[in-house]
Amino acid sequence: MAKEFKKNHAQVCEAWRLLSAVERSVYLEAAIPKLALLTGDANKARRLFHHLLSAAPKLDEVQRMTGATGESNDLYVTARGKTMVIGGESAKAMAVLGQLIAALLTGNEVILHCPSQVDMCDEAAKILHTAGISDDVLSVANDSQTVTLLHIERLAQVAVAGSNAEVQSISQELADTDGILTQVIAVTDMIDFTDMLSYDYLYRFVTERVITINT
Repeated sequence: MAKEFKKNHAQVCEAWRLLSAVERSVYLEAAIPKLALLTGDANKARRLFHHLLSAAPKLDEVQRMTGATGESNDLYVTARGKTMVIGGESAKAMAVLGQLIAALLTGNEVILHCPSQVDMCDEAAKILHTAGISDDVLSVANDSQTVTLLHIERLAQVAVAGSNAEVQSISQELADTDGILTQVIAVTDMIDFTDMLSYDYLYRFVTERVITINT
């Protein structure tokens, strides 16, 4: 039974990854009105969240690269994999939810962890599950210690919303873990959220791949 559960979990997460960003944005779009109400400034949150979703078509672009005669090389981006979204003590709900939306939009499996805002996390997950995002794709882990969660097997990246000190502490802990290199995506501006407005922000959640066809 356990093996079957893991198999189904992997299949559900892979199906989410294989959707286009535009298709994933439809699910997220449906959840934005209610997610925005959790932030304390619904209008600002809606603008930020819609800004993130507006990049979906660009994430789906495929770039044809020059190759040898009879060879085609198509460059595209895809999800990195298992992603943890962490909210520090100083994190605003808007920053945490922005990181969450970014991680989901780019096709990743997400674990949400914000011990200082447990009710907000639970409500956000409920909203997104109701919008059609599977609980295999998005889960909440506020009942575990942050240090323990950072040692989860095959954790591809950690999106941290919080102070510089909190980001540094988590980065140091990840540096001491074994296994694959885990990327840190930091949001430290809790006023204007400039980190999430940068051109390359969403690209931090993805990795590049190339399809090569040689005839």
